[in-house]
Amino acid sequence: MTRPFFDDESGSVAAHRRRQSDEQRARYARAQRHRAEKFVTSPRRVYELIRSGIRRGTMPHDEILSEQHLIESLGATRNAVRKALQMLADDGVVLRARRAGTSIAHDIVAVHDGEVGPRAWAGMPDEGRLTVDTLECRRITAPAVIRNFIGAEVDTVILLEQIGRMGGNPLYLRVGYCITDFEIDDFIERVESNHGEYPPIAVAHHRIFGTRYGGSSSVVEAISCQERAAELLEMPVGAPVLLRELITRDTDGRPSELSFTHFRADRVAIIGSTVAATA
Repeated sequence: MTRPFFDDESGSVAAHRRRQSDEQRARYARAQRHRAEKFVTSPRRVYELIRSGIRRGTMPHDEILSEQHLIESLGATRNAVRKALQMLADDGVVLRARRAGTSIAHDIVAVHDGEVGPRAWAGMPDEGRLTVDTLECRRITAPAVIRNFIGAEVDTVILLEQIGRMGGNPLYLRVGYCITDFEIDDFIERVESNHGEYPPIAVAHHRIFGTRYGGSSSVVEAISCQERAAELLEMPVGAPVLLRELITRDTDGRPSELSFTHFRADRVAIIGSTVAATA
């Protein structure tokens, strides 16, 4: 006995509908995977990407930061981009104005670990933009804590305090305890001989201390800016700064200087690198 035709048709329609339903679910799943891969929804992650772009110079400083361009180039949602830009505005890195858009307020300057300030010598991005003023330079008795820090027995050191500016804006406040027998006038002349071209650290070290640069070690901490430093750096008291302790040595391992530098945390990034060990 054969089955009625309409039963076969009904079964065929049901199977077709199941196939359609399965295909729709598969398309939806593919679309969701595509969306998850394409869009960044975290404002914090978008903030990190934009801030890195400003530091690297890949964000245009002389143009308005287009939300649509950021959405497309970062693969981010509009909501994440808007929240990230507001976070950067709260940091003072960008300026946002109704109808005028968003623009970069100032650079985030890269200071390589071990170097006194940004790379401002010939051919580097910050060439011609750095100025350094000496606030104090005098010989003092070396306190025990200084001798302990540098691991050397010295009777006196030269205290050198300087302020560095980038494009006229305060960038860092630095005090160094310099281990040298040079007379103050001679030492100041040696220091200021670097303030025209701002050469690489190896060149500056040889000019100032008369020895070959052997390397440095450092520690960086985030602290609250105290009153005098805040005044010189043109920051609110209590604003965050990066405090770097740096010990510089010559090629024989002898310490040349112990320095403490307050960098404006909103304008400076400390850059480090490592070299892979060879077998």
